[in-house]
Amino acid sequence: MDSSEHLRLFEITSDFEFYCYLKAHLPAKYTIVSEPLKSYFFERHFRYLIHKEGKLFKEYTGSFDDIEKGYLVGEAKKILESIGA
Repeated sequence: MDSSEHLRLFEITSDFEFYCYLKAHLPAKYTIVSEPLKSYFFERHFRYLIHKEGKLFKEYTGSFDDIEKGYLVGEAKKILESIGA
């Protein structure tokens, strides 16, 4: 276990935790927004926008039914690792 794991408020275990996990762990210059697309509102669909200092950094849009289980878990970990958080 490296030192960054000791600083985590909680560990992500489900794709459904992507937003909350990043909201809790992203540094202050990053923000994450969860919003439905205007064309639909359905709890199985997601749209996450991650901004760095006000500019779009990453975007994830899709359906939980269509992604491979654990995809967003892996993406969240990659994001934090890539920014040194």
